[in-house]
Amino acid sequence: MFYFIPSWYNQSRPWYHNTQLWFRILEQMTFDDTVNQLKMFHQAQEKASLLVLNYQPQFRYYLHKQGLLQTPYWSFFDDIQNISSVHVRPVSFKELNWPAGVQFLYSPFAVVARLESVDLAIIHFAQDGNLFFIEFLEEGRSAKHYLFDDRGFLSSILYFDATGQELYQDYLNEGGIWQVREHLQPHELGQIEINPSGDHSFQKPYYADWPSLMRERLEVLAQTEVGPEDKLVVASHAQHNELILDVFPGQQKIFSFFGDRLELTDSPTTRVLLEQASLVVVDRKKQEKALRPLLVAAGRSPKMLLRIPPYDTRLRLGHSQMLREQKIYFYSDPLSQEELKATLEILLAFMAQQEDVSLALVTFDRMRDFGDLETWLTHKIQSHYDVADFFQVADEGNENQLEEDEVLEFSRISFELLTNETDMIKALDSARLVLDLGAEPDLYTQIASISAGLPQINRVATEFVSHQKNGWILSPEADLASALQFYLAGLANWNQSLVYSVQKMADYTSGRILEQWQELLNEEAQL
Repeated sequence: MFYFIPSWYNQSRPWYHNTQLWFRILEQMTFDDTVNQLKMFHQAQEKASLLVLNYQPQFRYYLHKQGLLQTPYWSFFDDIQNISSVHVRPVSFKELNWPAGVQFLYSPFAVVARLESVDLAIIHFAQDGNLFFIEFLEEGRSAKHYLFDDRGFLSSILYFDATGQELYQDYLNEGGIWQVREHLQPHELGQIEINPSGDHSFQKPYYADWPSLMRERLEVLAQTEVGPEDKLVVASHAQHNELILDVFPGQQKIFSFFGDRLELTDSPTTRVLLEQASLVVVDRKKQEKALRPLLVAAGRSPKMLLRIPPYDTRLRLGHSQMLREQKIYFYSDPLSQEELKATLEILLAFMAQQEDVSLALVTFDRMRDFGDLETWLTHKIQSHYDVADFFQVADEGNENQLEEDEVLEFSRISFELLTNETDMIKALDSARLVLDLGAEPDLYTQIASISAGLPQINRVATEFVSHQKNGWILSPEADLASALQFYLAGLANWNQSLVYSVQKMADYTSGRILEQWQELLNEEAQL
């Protein structure tokens, strides 16, 4: 069994949940290594489970959103709260014991419980519309919060003092009896208090902090559930690395360094981690470059370092070859405004010669404003090109509109905000060519483009794109105009790229990626 330990932590309260109120969620293009690695394991039908260390009362909804609802898991907070329920059960706030005569007033954001013109509580909801927490009021201030579990019961109660400061939080069993109390103000006996009449027997009545109690319960898990042949896949994070190394010394451990989550420095903690790791997985070249000398300093072989994408390829060939329009998917976020304009000048000149070519300017940044760029493009086209080649009359649904009132819009240039994996796959489905000129090409875009069978134009060489086979690596001798001509002037080169991409896909399937993991783990076990 592979046990995955994620790093889904709250920045202000390290072991607390990070669920957002539904109206505060701004979906954006983000990827998590644990989520994607688990998906690969499921795809390859490899047994995998989660070890969740932080408080997650809305966890089932999170798993459902990530397509991982069927993943088995052990939760530290379920363990200490003595919770055994598994299935989601909706809770209606109206089922609760409200005083007679209470009214429920609905706003766009929440529901207010009011009795005789006095607000008793504000009822809040999570992303899927399920009950999240109820804020009870006294004299207009927060007195306590009831936090609900998505399995249909009250999970914890957060209490506030007279000044509105968080005082303590009680974590309950399914019957509503507090099991563990977290003191949120300094407490002389310890931050964590155990109910002496609770369901579990713990070694102490008080613990200094969560990791102290967590270590005790993980040691029980290590003795009863996690065997010597099991393996741990750890999303490397300063919050839990040392704890995992101490509690599971006998199991093979894979540490995943993803993005910029953990600073890679030659420190004692990094050296201890690398000394005990069986395999280190990274997703970027710069991480690989930073880790190699650290491995040598720790007396380990660089062979145990594996740079591999946390995403797999799945055959999702696009349909652009069936369309007359040849759409260029241009990921614009990595470029400065000057670089972007210089690239657009080349693209406009090419589009003026190739009337079937269109351009999608893609961003993953919800705050990105293309207004200035639209204005610049409009002036550039009006001063250098035939306006009719790039603009059309906007359809505003007014049949009696006068000709002088007509509004023009781009006919071959679009601006697209992509906030999730589904958006990207849909955009690539109709694209003919992918353009990513960042100093480090976006990893997921590269994998998704291979899956769609699309050639890619990059400024930097990677293992995913081979020059003139499934893409084009720019250089002084191989410029952007030549690359556009190579893949869009006819279908011969594009078809060759498609065939090569399909062959390339075999290197990054779930099964192949896991084979590489297993090969290196087996080598390490024999040392």
